[in-house]
Amino acid sequence: MTPLPASTNLEDLEWVPRQRISSLRRLGLLTLGDLLKHFPRRYEDRIKFDRFPDGPSEAPLCLFGVVKKTAYRRFGARRIFEARIEDESAGLLGSPLICRWFNMPWVQKMITGDQQIIVFGKPRVRHHQVVMEHPEFEILEEDAERSIHFDRITPVHPAGDGLTARMLRVLIHRALDATDPATIPLLWPGNPVSENVWRNVHFPDTWQEQAAARNSLVREEFFGIQLVVCARHAATRNSGGTPKPGTGEFQKKVVEALPFELTGSQRQVIAEISADLASSHRMNRLLQGDVGSGKTLVALHAMVQAAESGWQAALMAPTQILAEQHYLNFRRILDPLGIGVVLRTATRKESSGGTPDATPGTGVLPGGDGTRYSKRNLPHFERPWAKYAVTFSTHDRTALSEEDRDIIRSSILHENGRRYHLYAVCVMPDHVHLLIEPSLNEAGGFHPLTGILHSIKSFTAHEINRANGKTGPVWEKESFDRLIRSESDLQEKFSYITRNPWDSKIVPANEDYPWVWWPGREDLRGAHASRVSDPASRRIPPLVVGTHALLFDRAELHKLGLIVIDEQHKFGVLQRSRLIARGDAPDVLVMTATPIPRTITQTLYGDLDVSILREKPAGRGKVLTAVREPAKLPDILNFLRTKIAEGRQAYVVYPLIEESEKLDAKAAREEFEKWTKLLAPSRVGLAHGRLTSEEKELVMRQFRDGNLSVLVATTVIEVGVDVPNACIMLIEEAARFGLSQLHQLRGRIGRGAEKSYCILLQRDPGESAKEKLAVLERTSDGFEIAEADLQLRGPGDILGTAQAGLPPLRLGDLLRDGELMTEARQAARELLEKDPHLADPAHTPHREFLNNLSARTEILEG
Repeated sequence: MTPLPASTNLEDLEWVPRQRISSLRRLGLLTLGDLLKHFPRRYEDRIKFDRFPDGPSEAPLCLFGVVKKTAYRRFGARRIFEARIEDESAGLLGSPLICRWFNMPWVQKMITGDQQIIVFGKPRVRHHQVVMEHPEFEILEEDAERSIHFDRITPVHPAGDGLTARMLRVLIHRALDATDPATIPLLWPGNPVSENVWRNVHFPDTWQEQAAARNSLVREEFFGIQLVVCARHAATRNSGGTPKPGTGEFQKKVVEALPFELTGSQRQVIAEISADLASSHRMNRLLQGDVGSGKTLVALHAMVQAAESGWQAALMAPTQILAEQHYLNFRRILDPLGIGVVLRTATRKESSGGTPDATPGTGVLPGGDGTRYSKRNLPHFERPWAKYAVTFSTHDRTALSEEDRDIIRSSILHENGRRYHLYAVCVMPDHVHLLIEPSLNEAGGFHPLTGILHSIKSFTAHEINRANGKTGPVWEKESFDRLIRSESDLQEKFSYITRNPWDSKIVPANEDYPWVWWPGREDLRGAHASRVSDPASRRIPPLVVGTHALLFDRAELHKLGLIVIDEQHKFGVLQRSRLIARGDAPDVLVMTATPIPRTITQTLYGDLDVSILREKPAGRGKVLTAVREPAKLPDILNFLRTKIAEGRQAYVVYPLIEESEKLDAKAAREEFEKWTKLLAPSRVGLAHGRLTSEEKELVMRQFRDGNLSVLVATTVIEVGVDVPNACIMLIEEAARFGLSQLHQLRGRIGRGAEKSYCILLQRDPGESAKEKLAVLERTSDGFEIAEADLQLRGPGDILGTAQAGLPPLRLGDLLRDGELMTEARQAARELLEKDPHLADPAHTPHREFLNNLSARTEILEG
């Protein structure tokens, strides 16, 4: 038989059953080459089977025996099929094995008495019997193909969708005979892969042959991945960018405004990022840092540098809570410096007031969003984070002297950054324009606009009358111009106010008008005419903080020069690329608080330069972690009450929002009522993913401000919640969470100087759960925890569909094959250094490989 090309379609081959074509297609097996690349997930030594067990085993066993008896039972809705299997070669000394399948009636049709059977699984002891529950199995039949299933090292391929491992083994064995291996394009440079590699990886004669074939193909697979990421890295660096050196003025002020010193690690990483921004190539950098290492401050420093250079900078967070946390933290630092920050989420646009319309009532409106309604005062509505354009005129249009205007301008600027954030002010000869946003007060609410205006007008009237030796009214009632409803609305009003003296012909275009102000403007009294231009063009662009809503809100990102993506693992590659493609070749900084082992970093993020924050800021309290059983809950409760009495706060975390019939686990909603009663009169709040954005914001603000002592929550608090006074975390059903997720949750405490306590509550933990929780008791090092997490659960399909654009990982193991990945990365780099454009005819397969992947990614991006 003449060997066929690997590209031959399976449906064109007579020996492929017609009724299996659709199942093969659903498994992605369309050609002969696809069959050969459908690698075994394990091998069974069917020359020498395991001995039948007389007890439980944590390691899976492969057993060969004969079915002696079957039974089918019903227990209510549950149906159980049992098969009693014995090892005939063991004689009377052999121990039988009971195999059980629950609610799988099709198994009963496949297994009958006296059949020879191979089973694979972990034995357990149930009611004094050795039992395998839901083992994999294969019936041995007397047929011409028995030799490929028995008395050999037998491959077990991933099956399903109507295809058994036995069927696939037959098809792949036939495909090896039918395919010309020279037609399978291979990428590894240098020594070619042996032609026998495909047969030896599927049907090896020895374990040595299998290991050698696997290593060759893993190296080939890893080389393909590294060729992609190294090509991307080179393309990004060579695509050209715009230098953003900044002036250093505001960066220095940001550092000086901090109540603590930067760590050495932060200074080093800031220098790396700053150099990237100032260079002529695009930055594409990954910032890794453990929980609480200060990544956000590093990102802010980079964003300010971009803004100083006249570019807009955007930070994208995966959740609204995290975006709002960044927004509030940025404003605390930047408001006094006059640098604007705006929030953009699916439901919030903080530069416009952004809260949904509501029907006015009396006092606080329904929904708890803090909106207030007044029939008497303007504006009728006052909303959290709203921005207002306000005008007030002098009494009877009395003219203001230059000295009067100095008083007004100075008094308005005096409270900027305290009671309000001022976007612009213009003191005209007989009236005043304000673009203003009330700030949070000490009680956690907002300074009322009416109170702010009354204070400004009262103080300035008193000072003007005193300076002029007069009495009587100075101001008329203010007019509420508008509630700012969009970024374009804000820009329009800003331009109107800051251009008003020149547009109204009060002063000539080439003269200064000192009584107009905007953030970042110097005192222009006496300035040269050339320094007076359109104020909007002199303004530092506002920093933008948002969620994935930034991907779709085209109106808000204008001159985008820097993108910061926080908690990058929660975004897919296509989401990231969509945002990155929107600016003028923007620099990119992606951040993660989940430390990533080196091998995986080389794979998933090999196209990025990497910076690591290894230190935590000084002054952080130690976090003690302990695993406890529910019987200790009364002692935990007393400890919790003591800490609350001392003024501390606590989190209580649950895996579910509400009770489930399918899962035997506690839920936050039901347990919230319990904790409210147990801790009375202390106030307890509830946060979970089904709350509206306004409800989540309200409860988180109450907890941050200390109005709640305990927050009962789900993993909605996993990232971004920063409450230094919270020093206790109780996690119920802790084993239901992943190890890295538990580490992230624990990172919500220990953010202040107080010693903190993380209590992992777990009833009857199994061996794997004990091992997982013991890691958290032993260490708080995120990199060590990440390694342990991968060892415990394996990397899984970490490339997956979310990492579109990379070739699939079919055979390699990123933990086991780390050295091969490093070798492949070096080979890919060397190839691209010698031939960056892969123009050499010898590199045609490499160029076509990259082009095909690029085309597939474009299809996925739509």
